[in-house]
Amino acid sequence: MGILYCIMANEITDKIRSTLRIEDVIGRTVSLRRTHRGWSGLCPFHDDKAPSFHVYDDTQSYYCFACHESGDIFTFVMKTRNLTFPEAVSILAEEAGIDTRSLGTQGAEKIRTLHDVLNMSQEYFTSCMKRLPAGRAYLERRGIGPEIADAYGLGYVTDSWDGLIKFLSGKGVASRMMIDAGLVVDSEKGMYDRFRGRVMFPVRDVAGRIIAFGGRAIVPDVGAKYINSPESEIYRKRSNLYMLDAAGRFIRDKGYSILCEGYMDTLRLHMAGFRESVASLGTSLTDEQARLLKRFADRCCICYDGDPAGQKAALRGMYILAENGLDVRVVRLPEGKDPDDFLRENTPADFRKVLDDALPLIPYHIEMLRPELESPLKRGKALGELWEGVRRLKPDFALGWTASLAGAFMLPPEEMKRRILAGREIPETQKPALQSESVMINSGLECAFCAMLAKYRGCRLSVKPENISGLLTDDDAIHAAVSLVDGSPEELLGLWRTAGDTAKLGVIARGDILLSEMAGLDAAGKWEVVCSGLERLRIMRRLHEIDAKMKMNAATADDMRELRELQQKLQGLRI
Repeated sequence: MGILYCIMANEITDKIRSTLRIEDVIGRTVSLRRTHRGWSGLCPFHDDKAPSFHVYDDTQSYYCFACHESGDIFTFVMKTRNLTFPEAVSILAEEAGIDTRSLGTQGAEKIRTLHDVLNMSQEYFTSCMKRLPAGRAYLERRGIGPEIADAYGLGYVTDSWDGLIKFLSGKGVASRMMIDAGLVVDSEKGMYDRFRGRVMFPVRDVAGRIIAFGGRAIVPDVGAKYINSPESEIYRKRSNLYMLDAAGRFIRDKGYSILCEGYMDTLRLHMAGFRESVASLGTSLTDEQARLLKRFADRCCICYDGDPAGQKAALRGMYILAENGLDVRVVRLPEGKDPDDFLRENTPADFRKVLDDALPLIPYHIEMLRPELESPLKRGKALGELWEGVRRLKPDFALGWTASLAGAFMLPPEEMKRRILAGREIPETQKPALQSESVMINSGLECAFCAMLAKYRGCRLSVKPENISGLLTDDDAIHAAVSLVDGSPEELLGLWRTAGDTAKLGVIARGDILLSEMAGLDAAGKWEVVCSGLERLRIMRRLHEIDAKMKMNAATADDMRELRELQQKLQGLRI
C-alpha cells in the first residue's frame, strides 16, 4: 500500500505540474516581467531592491540570485504560505481541478466528504444571514456591516431544532455524515441541530478549508454563549487557530502574530487593520498551536482580556510559546476590556500604542507578581512561582533578563546567572523579603549608583549627601558616593588608584558591569531603575523590621500606619 500510495502521489504532482504553469501561480504573489528565458521580479523571500528573482519556463522552477532561494511550484506555495507539502498539493490540485481522493482509501474519501458537508453548511448559514434580519441586526449592533460579514463568511442559524438537518438532507447528505461533521447531535430523543439561534463563524485550516464552526448565541435559552464544533477526523482544535488562513501572509510580512481569545476579538482586529491576528479556538494554548505560529514568525503578541483571568491565561500561554522558541510579548489592555471592547471605544492608533508597549515574558510575570513580591507574608510563594516559570525556559533566553530577575530575587547578577545556568531551586533562605547587607551590596544596585555618580554630573546634582546613608548599606559604597557628590570624580578616581583603594574602585567597577547589562536604556532610564531599586530595598528593609515586630505582637499603631504608607510607595517604583 505504501508503494502504491507513492505512485499515485507522484501521478497527482505530475498532473499538477502539467496543468498549472509556475509563472501563473507565482505571478499572483510576485509582479513578473518577461525575460529572454523566463520571468523576473522582486524576490518575495527578502527585501529585494532589484529584480533578483527569476522564474524559468523550461524547468518550471525559480531561483533568487541574491538570497539563493530556489524550488518548484510546490516549494513556492509551501514557503510563501507556510504550508506542509500535503497542504500545498491539496491547494494546487484543487486549483488544477484534480481529484485527490485516489490518494487514499475509504477514510480519505470520507474526509473529502466531510469538507463537502461543511461547505454546504456554510452555504446554509450565509443564506440565513442574508435572508433573515436577526443575525444582521446583531452584527450591526456590534459595528459589523454586511460587507465585513460577507468577506469573513459570517453566517446565521435560526433557533429551529432541525433547520440544518432538513437542508443537508435535501442535498442528499446522510445522517451519519452530519453527525461525524459535528453539525448534528444524536440523542436518545432523536437528532437535532447542534447550532441554534447563533451567529456562525467558519473555522478554516491553514489551507483555507472549512473544518469546523463556532457559534455565538443571540437568542435566549440555546445554551452557552459560545459553542464550537466537536473534534472530528478533520478538526483538532489544539492544532488549529482561527483566521490563520487569512492572517498567515500578514504574520510573515510583519514578523509577528497577535494571539487573541475569541472570534469577535480577532475579527475586530482585522477590521482595524491588524490582519496578523488569530485566536486559539476556545481552548488553552497548546504546544501544537505554538509550533504552528512559529512556522510563520518568531514573535507573538498575546492580547487576552484585561481581567485577572485573562492575565493568568496570557501568562500560561506566554510560557508555552516561549518553550517552543517564540519571542513572546503581552499586550496590556485596561482591566475589564477585551480587544473588541477596546477597539470599539478607541482608535487603531491607540491599539498600536499598547501593542508597541507590549511587555516581554519575564518583566510581565514580575509585574503580575508585584503585589505579592512586596508583601512580606506572600513574597516567598511569589518567588517560587516566578522561579518555576524561569526553569521552564532555555537558559539563553532567561539570561537576557538577569538584571530584572536579580532585582526580584535580591541576588547579585553573577549569582542569578549561576542559578539560571544550573537550573536549581532558589534555596529557602533566599526567599524572605530581604537579604543580608553583604548580598545587597553584591547585588550591584549600590555599585551601579556609585558608578553613575562617577559618570554623570546630572546624577550627582540630584543627590543630597545627607540622604545617602539611608539609601545605601555598604560602608565602601556610602563613602564612595558621598565623596563623589562632594568632589571631582576625575580627581577622586585618580586618588583612589594612587592610594590603592581597591574597595572603592571595586564598587565602581561592579557598578559598570551591571549598567552594561541594562540594554536598551539610556542614562536617564538606568538612573531611574537604579534609584527605584535602591528605594525598594530601603522600603523592604523597613517592612522586614515591621514584619518581625508583628510576629512578636510588638507592632504599634504608628508601625501599622507606616506599613501602609510604605506599601503605597512601592506601587510607584519602577523595579
